[in-house]
Amino acid sequence: MANRGINVVLSARDRDVLGLLDRTPATTALILKASEAFDGGPFRDERRVRERMQNLGNAGLVRRWPLALPGGGATNYYKLSVTGFRLLYGENAPRLHNRYFAAVPLARLEHTHTLAQVIVHTLVTAHRHRIRITKFYRENSRTLQAGPIQQQPDCMVQLSTGGRTFNVLFEVDNSTESIDSPVHQSIRRKVLGYEAYQDRILNAWKASGRKGLRPVFRAVFLTRTIDRAHHILFLVSQLAGNMHRRLCYAATQDAYLAENDALRDPIFLDHSGSWQALADIHPSAPFPRPPVRIRAPLASQFPIGSADTLPAFC
Repeated sequence: MANRGINVVLSARDRDVLGLLDRTPATTALILKASEAFDGGPFRDERRVRERMQNLGNAGLVRRWPLALPGGGATNYYKLSVTGFRLLYGENAPRLHNRYFAAVPLARLEHTHTLAQVIVHTLVTAHRHRIRITKFYRENSRTLQAGPIQQQPDCMVQLSTGGRTFNVLFEVDNSTESIDSPVHQSIRRKVLGYEAYQDRILNAWKASGRKGLRPVFRAVFLTRTIDRAHHILFLVSQLAGNMHRRLCYAATQDAYLAENDALRDPIFLDHSGSWQALADIHPSAPFPRPPVRIRAPLASQFPIGSADTLPAFC
């Protein structure tokens, strides 16, 4: 393909890079890590990633912006350009919102980078352990509707392994949102939204005569600290319409990103304090880890009552 007078021959790995950037903005370090799962083969080192991204940028297929990393480091992150998107999906592909191609707002950079780390780690972990990713929805690309309630997870992944299917909704929590508050972006509203959506799709499935797979999912909160994870799970226990349903899991971001088998190992807690895995092909066999007591937060108590009902969304 030619652009701006520069001829670029796209390899299978180049297309893998563009496909990754369609899912998430990414730095060269993340592209290098993700390349382990590329059909076109991995990059040898980060220098080769930078060289290739320079060529793709010169061809007008990707754009880059600076990113300041924690600890004082600096790098660039990359996104698809309009030309790169059309190359992936064709000239007649529906045009996405301009923010898809634009620089990430400064207030969202930290969240976006953490989410990119989670997405890349999920892709690589699935590849290492032969778990197929059968569906993927990037941030803000899927709206879950339950009556007047709308919820947009940070990303959605459908995993397939051992003859079972697992639907996972990721929420990256950087402690910037209130846990127990009626405001739009609070954890309370997200949990109630997921409760309402799970009820809606289960009721529709039962009304249809239980045709197809049982439509269940897990909403996974990845937090900075274990205390924050416990506080979220305590709130989940107060809001749960069905205490036996394991709808929400939580773990720290560090625990998830450090785990080689993050999809199959029990590194997540549910609201009862039991350890869970995202892709558990033997759900009736408990993991040999003692449960944890999820305690009420010391700073405040979560009220139970009328504020926990769905009209709080209205």
